Amino acid sequence: MPDIFLTADGAGKIAGSDANRGLLSLNFVAAEDFYVVDLVEIAHEVRIRVVIPAAFKVLNWSGPTFNGQWMKRAADEINLHHLSLLHRPTHVFPFDAFRELVEGVEDPGSNLGFLITYDPDIPQGLRDLGVEEYAGWLISRQGVKAMHLDVEPSVLGIRQLDGKWPVAELLANSAMVVGCGSIGSAAAEALARFGIGRIELVDPDRLRWHNLLRHTLTVAEVGAYKVSGLSQNLSGRWPEQKFNAHRLDVVTQAHEVRPLIEDVDIVLCAADGIASRRVVSHLSRRAKKPAVLAAVLEQGAIGEIIRLRPSPRFGCLLCLRQELADAGAMDAEAAQEMDYGAGSVHLPMTAVPPDLNLIGTLSAKVAVSTLLESLHGEPAHRIPDEHLLVGLRANKGLPPPFDLDRSGELRWRPIPKPRPSCATCNP
Repeated sequence: MPDIFLTADGAGKIAGSDANRGLLSLNFVAAEDFYVVDLVEIAHEVRIRVVIPAAFKVLNWSGPTFNGQWMKRAADEINLHHLSLLHRPTHVFPFDAFRELVEGVEDPGSNLGFLITYDPDIPQGLRDLGVEEYAGWLISRQGVKAMHLDVEPSVLGIRQLDGKWPVAELLANSAMVVGCGSIGSAAAEALARFGIGRIELVDPDRLRWHNLLRHTLTVAEVGAYKVSGLSQNLSGRWPEQKFNAHRLDVVTQAHEVRPLIEDVDIVLCAADGIASRRVVSHLSRRAKKPAVLAAVLEQGAIGEIIRLRPSPRFGCLLCLRQELADAGAMDAEAAQEMDYGAGSVHLPMTAVPPDLNLIGTLSAKVAVSTLLESLHGEPAHRIPDEHLLVGLRANKGLPPPFDLDRSGELRWRPIPKPRPSCATCNP
């Protein structure tokens, strides 16, 4: 059964008409098997073209047109009948019985007819059950069937979650993503989808051919700086939020990154290399801002997410690494200084794209949960601990705590208090 798409402008023309009924014109998009309302009669013989925004590219595809009707308050509980029939797609409403219920429905003869019923007075109880203001019908003499009618909402974007998610709170928050590669791009996208209002993107590199397999950007952005491609891509999808691009190296241009960190609520670092992570750990601690570090270890076998909080209770990255070294654990960053690329002098790319996306998304979840708990007092978003290890594939033989021998295994653990000799924690 084809669907009907009705844009906000078309819905507004029906709702705003002083008439109780009128004619419609529908454009049939054969390639995707759906109809789009493209003309509405708002008064007797006054027909107005429906505005279909250019962004809805498929809805603008041309095709053959069909005539239909719309009716306001067509019959008691008519849209409840529509919902009932949608749940029973093999059932039809006898044509004669439907015409008795809904007066004025035109006889389609041997053709197909279309009807949209609009009822603005649906009780809240029925709305809670799923009954909607607009309903679509396919009319034939063999019977009347319910059609899925997709109405463009008045609000698109993150505000569609108002009342179900802390939208206003997170739109007022900001985050920085340092390192916009495979993990960082997934993290940036997840932060946007969670509703963070402003995201500062920091990375000095371009998108290259070998990045495409694992990056969220596509071949369309090859050659562009990663931060430029990401900011444009995310801005197009989330116009209410801000995405600022900074072609900066967090190590060699730390003096330029420092004021950016001071101006955000949290920092998420997904950059390659020991130095980048240590600099972010140091700068965020000095700026009294929480930081989340995300990486894959052991050639993609283990995901690691570390939350660093500027508190006497929690040490920095170096404090954690020293604790692990004292316990005889492996040097988790031993291979991090090798380039993560495609040539013989690079660290092999053995992490598959979904695993990297998983770590990026999970690190964004940790960052958002930290903001919701610490800034907005929402204990329901408290995470178990500060150091998370994720088994991406079995990797036996490593000393604890990296001895994850099952794919999908999650291990949360604390991080130590600041060392008395730590120059980051005790300046």
